[in-house]
Amino acid sequence: MSSYTDSVSITRSAQEVFEDHLRLRVAGKVEEDLRRNYAEDVVLLTVNSNARGHDAIRISARRLHDQLPDGRFEFLSKQVNGPYALLIWEGQSSRFNAMEGADSFVIRDGKIRFQSIHYRLDNPSPLNSLL
Repeated sequence: MSSYTDSVSITRSAQEVFEDHLRLRVAGKVEEDLRRNYAEDVVLLTVNSNARGHDAIRISARRLHDQLPDGRFEFLSKQVNGPYALLIWEGQSSRFNAMEGADSFVIRDGKIRFQSIHYRLDNPSPLNSLL
């Protein structure tokens, strides 16, 4: 790897990559997240996807944004053990609520190589829309 950016990403720990990914996603910076944190041949497994590459991640991010357009997310638990990471999360929006969110990652050489995503969508409570 010849560029400075590539050599920096190799030296980052799985914890650093994981935290950078979360920070960029919360900020809505999907493209920067892809460049910095994802391998070009990342594998993505979800109920809707068995795909590879940055386009798979883009489609998944767009799907979540469409489902929770004004989403507010809470990270309930973050775990990292060697190259493996787990995020437990939930999200709320005016359209749907995402419950039981669980993302798993394999992070090697400073890049996310594998991600699985699972969550359940619920309609927001009618009482919430009155508040």
